[in-house]
Amino acid sequence: MPRLIHYFIKPTHIDFIGARKYAFFVSLFLCLLSIYSITVKGMNFGIDFKGGVLMEVQAEQKIDMKDLRSRLSKLDVDLQPVGTEGTEVLITALGRGSDEQEQMKIANLIRQELGDDFSFRRIEMVGPRVGAELIRNCIFAVILAAVMITVYVWTRFEWEFALGTMLSLIHDILIAVGLFSVFQLDFDMTIIAGLMTLAGFSVNDTIVSYDRMRENLHKYRKMPIDEMINKTTNEMLPRTLLTGMSTIIMLTIMLFMGGSVLQGFALIMLWGIIVGTYSSIYVAMPVLMYLDIRKTIENKNKNLNPFENVQ
Repeated sequence: MPRLIHYFIKPTHIDFIGARKYAFFVSLFLCLLSIYSITVKGMNFGIDFKGGVLMEVQAEQKIDMKDLRSRLSKLDVDLQPVGTEGTEVLITALGRGSDEQEQMKIANLIRQELGDDFSFRRIEMVGPRVGAELIRNCIFAVILAAVMITVYVWTRFEWEFALGTMLSLIHDILIAVGLFSVFQLDFDMTIIAGLMTLAGFSVNDTIVSYDRMRENLHKYRKMPIDEMINKTTNEMLPRTLLTGMSTIIMLTIMLFMGGSVLQGFALIMLWGIIVGTYSSIYVAMPVLMYLDIRKTIENKNKNLNPFENVQ
């Protein structure tokens, strides 16, 4: 283990900025694919957003899923096993009924079909109006979080850093949501929580790299900007890898052992950490070169010390 840690901590000299054009192509492709999928295929919203009836049932014996599907085939519901013992099932009837009475009717029909062979541990009913309101609130919450993070970075750093942070954040959130749209994975409130957590993780990594970048800009004033970005990224690479790998290990365990409730959260965080680390290197950092951050820093230093260059 010490040798493994030493391997990641030792200095690297990777030409990250040299591969920026290929990285931009990959980012552009993933973003366009995400936008296309969200526009054409849409999202596979869960009961939180779409409305419907959710029932968690349990049997004393192991449940025969084929027999259960046959018994409920007339009701057009989705069945999902819960737990590892095979005695629990999650029954979902999405978007069934426009009011509480209709949904209660569906719940009673399911009760009648199952009879006394099952015990009902949980019954939830969500109306479509509540679901639509949740969608609007979640979109507003994600946008507000991105704006507030950008404003904070703007007050803490120069505006170029704030723009780079915003682009990196939009890039990460868009591709993360696109993953769930492309593969039509369940999108519910747990995924929204994952998106907000992902935004914080991604911005944290970007800000730490930006802080080192600004420090190096003051320290190495004659170094070309592309070499400066490579130097900063290579200096921060050990921290990024160690932090990311430790989080990935935890999320991988959660993905396979956390049950169906936590699988979506673990998946979006895993994908987000990979994309967020990538964007911190190939989106946030190259933006500084194109915006000529060195000129901004030099002008700021001259305003703070107008006699610096006077002989």
